[in-house]
Amino acid sequence: MKTYIYVFYVAMFFGNALVAQQANQPVIDISPPIKLTSKASRFKVLGKNQDGYIVRLYGTVDILQSFGNDLKLITSKTIEFKNQTGLLQFVQLNKSGVTVFYLTGDKRGCALLGQPLSSHFIENGRPVLLDSIIDRPDFVNVNLRVKQSLNQQYTVFYYPYFKGDKLESIQFLCVDRALQKLYSRKLLLNRPDTEMETAKIAIDNNGNTYAVFLNNKEKHYRHAQETFTVYKILNGVEDAYETQLKVDRNLFGEFYFETDNVNNSVVLAGFFDDDNPSNEPAAQGFFYTVMDADSGTIRKLHYHSFDPAFIQELTGKLNQEPRLYTFAIKKTILRYDGGIAIIAESLIKDIRETMFNSQFSPTFNSIQRINYFQFNDIIVFSLSPQGQAEWKAILRKKQSSEEDNGIYSSFLLMNERSKLRFLYIDEITTAASLREYVLASDGKVSSSLIMNQEAKDVMLLPKAGKQVSPNEAVIPSYLRNQLRLVKITF
Repeated sequence: MKTYIYVFYVAMFFGNALVAQQANQPVIDISPPIKLTSKASRFKVLGKNQDGYIVRLYGTVDILQSFGNDLKLITSKTIEFKNQTGLLQFVQLNKSGVTVFYLTGDKRGCALLGQPLSSHFIENGRPVLLDSIIDRPDFVNVNLRVKQSLNQQYTVFYYPYFKGDKLESIQFLCVDRALQKLYSRKLLLNRPDTEMETAKIAIDNNGNTYAVFLNNKEKHYRHAQETFTVYKILNGVEDAYETQLKVDRNLFGEFYFETDNVNNSVVLAGFFDDDNPSNEPAAQGFFYTVMDADSGTIRKLHYHSFDPAFIQELTGKLNQEPRLYTFAIKKTILRYDGGIAIIAESLIKDIRETMFNSQFSPTFNSIQRINYFQFNDIIVFSLSPQGQAEWKAILRKKQSSEEDNGIYSSFLLMNERSKLRFLYIDEITTAASLREYVLASDGKVSSSLIMNQEAKDVMLLPKAGKQVSPNEAVIPSYLRNQLRLVKITF
């Protein structure tokens, strides 16, 4: 039996100690509760370094916290600087301490600065001026975006400039971990502004940045091939290269794009629709294309239509036209040998109207609109380096909630190189259980119960969790306006 090794990087500097486990019995640690405030009601698990587990609380203020291996709070500090505009733009974990990026500015424009902080979040030296952005500070706070390379050695900030209904340009700034500037470039575009909504930006482990745009179609041209424009900004080269990528299908939903640092390529994947205009939009299959990172030439382009037997197994219905209506690609996993695993999840958003009598006007009925969210089954396809289908898997789940934007739903994916773990809660209630599917490299699936939430007094947000080492994940819990961290060690 072959064992496929999937490309995997964890948050850097997670330490050397791994906990020895009994077979299939994960160790669970839970932090004491932290009361959230109106000023810092949101949270994000940033990862783990030598100082411990780092969490950001934010809202109208920014608070950084570190937790020890026992998940007890070590340091909590509000982060703010003189003349700071808005919240922190990004937090980079270092071996010890962090580097925070923030804006200062006035009505003429903004400056982006980087400030190293010590293990107790104390300023470590002077802030470093990285670049200037000529636009109103309120616009910059909303539109400045950031991506980090998989090895976390390079960070690219990018800012779109709009003029009328056009995306005029994007300004890129790339820095390394030591806050040394690799390049600052403005990519002239003059594209429809709507294309920024679907654009994807990625940065590879060498500091090269890619921008991918789905080209607008004329309305009468809808059922024809999709065309993408790929721009590459090379470290050390002034001019960006541009290449066109054509897919001889109609796209269904969003596309997925990322860099393959091992095989020096970029990968674009998505679902495609058929060309029958009488049918409502749906996925008939999926495609993926691999482009050489240096030349921009296409190495491979493969289409895979859904097998009727697979659709029948998934939906329980025999359909003459095997199509999917609710699935979207969530992740692609790249293998060292050039193969790929494509992961998709079913999501249904629905608005339902109900009639009720108003207490202020009892003779009249009022309409209440309720937003429903359903995150259901996960499907996984594994393809060989030659693009041949090796196996497919169905991971069953049903998650239904209302008026919560689905924050407790979906799953956390853990990559353990030779297998993948999918962690999810089986219902959106406090009485639910955290469960997992384990997907082996040969497509075999096993499942197990990890813990009951009610017994631990938690309400988990798996998709907000973070894998912090090959066998360890931290998932936040939000219950009664309190944050707790749940560490799971396999």
